[in-house]
Amino acid sequence: MIATVNPRVSSDLSKGYKTFYNPYSPRGATSLVFEHIKVYYSLVESFPRNLMLVMDRRDLRECLNGTRTGFLLSLEGSEALDDTDDIRILYNCGLRNLGFNWNYDTRYSASCMSKKDYGLTGEGEALLKEMNKLGIIADLAHASKKTCTEVLASSKMPAIVSHANVKAIFDCARNLDEEVMEALKANGGVMGFIFAKQMMGGRRNVNELVRHILYVYRHFGPDIMAIGTDYFGLGDERAPDGLEDVTRIKNLWGILMDKGVKEADIAKIAYQNALRVIEKNATRWR
Repeated sequence: MIATVNPRVSSDLSKGYKTFYNPYSPRGATSLVFEHIKVYYSLVESFPRNLMLVMDRRDLRECLNGTRTGFLLSLEGSEALDDTDDIRILYNCGLRNLGFNWNYDTRYSASCMSKKDYGLTGEGEALLKEMNKLGIIADLAHASKKTCTEVLASSKMPAIVSHANVKAIFDCARNLDEEVMEALKANGGVMGFIFAKQMMGGRRNVNELVRHILYVYRHFGPDIMAIGTDYFGLGDERAPDGLEDVTRIKNLWGILMDKGVKEADIAKIAYQNALRVIEKNATRWR
């Protein structure tokens, strides 16, 4: 893959994130996707007693029983799809989650950084229909508002916004407003709260994230809530104080309970809501 740094794109994304953002403009996206898929296949082949690809409902049950750790393959951005039919090929390779956008517009949908929010294109509508048929989860992180509302209104299956926070708490392009969260609730989907400072605002600590979580809890209830982290996507940013790595997430549960979140709702946020969405889509897996 060839990747280039584009000063204009960097300026646009820095405005959207409200902090300096030095992006790359990817080329050869399709080849890169298959290279990444090969890595996961190689890992599973090297450690068959410990790792597996989650390809069907039987695999999902095995992971839930704790026998092996499963990879649920996800693609962030639809740039690699030269045609809507390509989603079938990726499905057969193990793909079970597709993000319509990363930081860029595509032929299928507008991103949250779009200069003109055109939402889903005709090809995007066809892609969503095929994803619903196959049970590939629709991920709306990085998507524009119109893309989000159109997917959530049209999708026959629950969707996700895998990593985002609340626009009313911190107004940046990547965060969700009331209309999108209401549509997500109606769809039966979930949003995963992200640990990135540029989407939390204010202080870089666990209490800042708690503000976003409590807002959704009080206004939309516990059923659309999950944890997205995006540890891998933090780049040069360090994780929030109190959430330095996955072993510290238990700190979050204690704080939320102290703030009045019920223990049963903590379980929903921790895993039950996300699992519900996965299992609903998995009813379409062959």
